[in-house]
Amino acid sequence: MAIQTSVNPNFAPNPDVALDTGRLHEKIAQALVEYAEQPFLTTALPTGHSETTDFKTAIASAQKLAKYLREDLGYDEGDVVAIQSPNCTSYIVSLLGVFLAGLKVTNVNPLYTAAETRRQLKDSGARCVIGSTIFSEMIEEAVEGTKVDKLIAISVTDFFKPMARGALNFLLRKVKKLDRPFQGAHSTLNDILANTTVTEIDNFERVSALDPERDTIYQYSGGTTGVSKGVRLTEQGLMSNIAQFTIASPELLLTPKQTMLLALPVYHVFGMLASVIAITNGGHLVLIPNPRPLTNMKPAFKKFKPDIFPGVNTLFEKLLEEDWFQEYGQSIKITISGAAALHDHTAQNWMAATQSNIIEGYGMTEATTLIAVRDHSVSKSSGSAGRAFPGTDIRILHNDLITEQPGVVGEILISGPQVMKGYLGREQETSNAYLGEWFRTGDMGRFDEDGELYIVDRCKDMVLVGGFNVFPNEVDGVLSTCAGVTEAAAAGIRTESGSEELHAFVVTSDPECTAESVLAHCRNELTGYKVPRKVHFIEELPKNPIGKILRRHLQDHA
Repeated sequence: MAIQTSVNPNFAPNPDVALDTGRLHEKIAQALVEYAEQPFLTTALPTGHSETTDFKTAIASAQKLAKYLREDLGYDEGDVVAIQSPNCTSYIVSLLGVFLAGLKVTNVNPLYTAAETRRQLKDSGARCVIGSTIFSEMIEEAVEGTKVDKLIAISVTDFFKPMARGALNFLLRKVKKLDRPFQGAHSTLNDILANTTVTEIDNFERVSALDPERDTIYQYSGGTTGVSKGVRLTEQGLMSNIAQFTIASPELLLTPKQTMLLALPVYHVFGMLASVIAITNGGHLVLIPNPRPLTNMKPAFKKFKPDIFPGVNTLFEKLLEEDWFQEYGQSIKITISGAAALHDHTAQNWMAATQSNIIEGYGMTEATTLIAVRDHSVSKSSGSAGRAFPGTDIRILHNDLITEQPGVVGEILISGPQVMKGYLGREQETSNAYLGEWFRTGDMGRFDEDGELYIVDRCKDMVLVGGFNVFPNEVDGVLSTCAGVTEAAAAGIRTESGSEELHAFVVTSDPECTAESVLAHCRNELTGYKVPRKVHFIEELPKNPIGKILRRHLQDHA
């Protein structure tokens, strides 16, 4: 394919930027000195029970785990450790421990079945699973037939004081039947910490000798367009993404000792990045093991009054419907939105309700986390995803032309230090994902005259209706403003003749919200070929755990 380049002379999205990334172990060592007695990690349970661990204790615990993995188990740089757990203090300690041991980590969705977990363990080549006792039965089944030779049990109650831990374990195990100890050969994190000693410099020297561009994380993509793939991420890419965030939004990261409430799962790249950010600025991370129902978060909001709240569009919409949030959400100063498109009306409603600004990030697993950022207090461009991160370049591929001209819709290409090294064990798919130096995101987008990026839709989600391209994301935005609609999404449905139709899938509790009213609203807002042919009323939109709509499941439903 012959590729040409078209340049808009009036638009320079991001000049070359020298990123002061540093090394993660340096940030950890610095935090140990500067924030030793400050609160670092809190596990906040829906019962209102919580336990806070300071930086000194958490980092020492990570160092002990690192020493155990290297010296007791004999793992070396090439070995992979899987972590499968809901949000809790032990998760972050384990994540840091694996890093300080110089090993590779793969985060596993705790909602996976045994078969799904086994597939990731095999694909990543994991030797060790650090798993929550909440999922012990499933994990015991999943490790059969894999390379896993060690199980380490962690619990949401690990860092609670002994008396509280005993009472909570009784509640979880005997009363609610939500948890049970592992039954086969295993060690517990608490036993490892009790029987391992370290000095303050243990592990830092070992990891400092490692290449920051080595494979550090095998993060599996969400699988929204097919089978999940292992994305090879590096320490350098992770630290670059944080440095980029610091430049793009300095008030977020350069204000120390802020409290961040994290309901997003740590196993997702968005949640993982938020966790590491807390290391760099002495932040207090309040971890929510399970945010559903949303009242599970009420005690944490009330007690800890978070300054920062990362979330997704659907979470913001649902929280605005909660009476308790109107009172306890007022502490929020900065909101971070990611993982899925943020609707402008949701952003406006949220900022009005919380009096906080929203920083919206556009990104993907293959870019560690983030590619572009929009500050809603500055950008008033409706639907914009903002501008490229410092040090990141973005272009549009349209009809074999790489361009940054405004108004041209095509596939978004990116280049930057945060981009993955490739897909694990998939050389052909890695090759297909690149066009020369450019990574092909699979997203359709365009620039406006001011150089702001707009995400039109996923390439694979685009629907061909009567010869016209229809992007479901645009239709989603219209459906969401229809009276009586709680949430909605559009998807292309293949007909018996082989052509495609656009269908709408609507969640509502309003009896006056009918197919006729939904279609009438769409006809007022959309050109004819973009109006859905049919409306399906369903109880809930299928989403992945981070809140992204799974359109392929809508197609299965139809």
